[in-house]
Amino acid sequence: MPTWDRDAYKILKKDDIILSFDGVLLANDGTVPFRNRERITFDHLVSMKKPNEKAVVRVLRDGQEHDLSIILQPIQPLVPVHQFDKLPSYYIFAGLVFVPLTQPYLHEYGEDWYNSSPRRLCERALRELPKKANQQLVILSQVLMDDINAGYERLAELQVLKVNGTEIDNLKHLRQLVQSCNAEFLRIDLDDDRVIVLNYEMAKAATSSILKRHRIPSSVSIDHLDTE
Repeated sequence: MPTWDRDAYKILKKDDIILSFDGVLLANDGTVPFRNRERITFDHLVSMKKPNEKAVVRVLRDGQEHDLSIILQPIQPLVPVHQFDKLPSYYIFAGLVFVPLTQPYLHEYGEDWYNSSPRRLCERALRELPKKANQQLVILSQVLMDDINAGYERLAELQVLKVNGTEIDNLKHLRQLVQSCNAEFLRIDLDDDRVIVLNYEMAKAATSSILKRHRIPSSVSIDHLDTE
C-alpha cells in the first residue's frame, strides 16, 4: 500500500497545514468525504494510489498556499506487521535469546496487546520507521537461566542497542558482532541503560550445555543456518 515515503518528508515541512489531497478538501480533523454522508481520514486517499503514482498536495505554509507534487512509495515498517508462513528468527548465546521484534510477537500478549505488551516496544512497533535497509529492532526476549547469566534473568523484553560499543543493525549483525568478539569480555548494551557483561570464552562454552539442557537443536533459527 503506498504511503508517504522519505522524499515526501523532504518536500513537506514542519508546520505545513495540508488543505487538500488531489483536489479533495480536508476538514480540520483531517477527514475527507466517504460514501453517503460519511467521512474518513485522508490516509484512505493515499492508500488508493498506486506505487510511484503522483499526488498533488495543497498546503498552507507561512501564510501562503502551495501545490506540491509528491511521488508515493510503499514504506516497510521497522517492525513487521505480518509473518505469514515464516518461522520466527532467533539467536541464542549464553542463554540469552535474541529475536527481531514483530507485531505477531506483541500479539502473544492477548487481545489487549496494545495495553498489556511492553509500552516502549509497542510504541516503537507502531510508530518507528527504518533508517536504513535491512534494519531490525532486536530484543532480548528471554533468558534461559544458567550460572553464566545469573543476575540477568530479569532483563527480558528490552531492545538490544550495542555489542561491544557497536550499534547493531539487525539480528544477523548482532550475531556477527558476538561471534567476532576478540576481547576477554563481551558487553551488550540494552534499552533503559541496562548492560550485560560476560566472560566471552566462558559464555561460548556455556552456550552448548544450555542448548542441550533445553533440547534446542541449534543456537540459530533455520533462516540463519546458511550464514553460520
